[in-house]
Amino acid sequence: MSFIDDLKTDQRTQILIGGIVFFAIAFPVYFSIAADGVEPFSADGPIGTYEVSGEYSYHVIASDSQYIDDGSTIEIIANSDAAGDEIKGKNLVGVRATLTYTDDETGGSLTCTNYQTADDQVSASLEYPEMIPTNGQVLSGESIAVEWHVSDIIGTTVSNMSESGIEMLLDGDGWGEGEHYLDISVTVVEGSGTGNCQTSDDGEEVSWVIELISLEYTITPIE
Repeated sequence: MSFIDDLKTDQRTQILIGGIVFFAIAFPVYFSIAADGVEPFSADGPIGTYEVSGEYSYHVIASDSQYIDDGSTIEIIANSDAAGDEIKGKNLVGVRATLTYTDDETGGSLTCTNYQTADDQVSASLEYPEMIPTNGQVLSGESIAVEWHVSDIIGTTVSNMSESGIEMLLDGDGWGEGEHYLDISVTVVEGSGTGNCQTSDDGEEVSWVIELISLEYTITPIE
């Protein structure tokens, strides 16, 4: 007798096939429902949505001023040791240099009218070994920085990540210790006027402050 004939007439065969069909349907449905009640998991921990907040602090490791002649560049070397115990145990995530200066250009004469001074160009390059340096023209009072953390997530809500994964983006992992290098260059830009105008502008007196940046952060899960 064929299997089809058994299926039509034999009750045991009918029960066996019915059971196979039942479990073939029931098992996938059960595991699907069960999975909905379990948080996704990665090697770094449960995946979820987290609110990330943080507060930055700044620790001076060098400050001074120097007159820099037109066309000249000076190099400043600052060491993290200058901060002493202030940075002990801190999560160091970057370094910044803030430059201030005032253009001391003078010009004009009895035969010069409508004289206007021009801002000199002050450029700076901040470098920490093995990190990409930051460089470019710096306006008075501006800062340039080198960072080795993901600052964009501070003050935001992060989804589809684990808490330990977020920590990896925000921990300095020992960076920041040792020497930091700041180069400052000055290019004089002379003003102009109408007539016989005489200009006196030989460079810039530039002041700088180099600071290590530390971060304290909090990661709060959102249900």
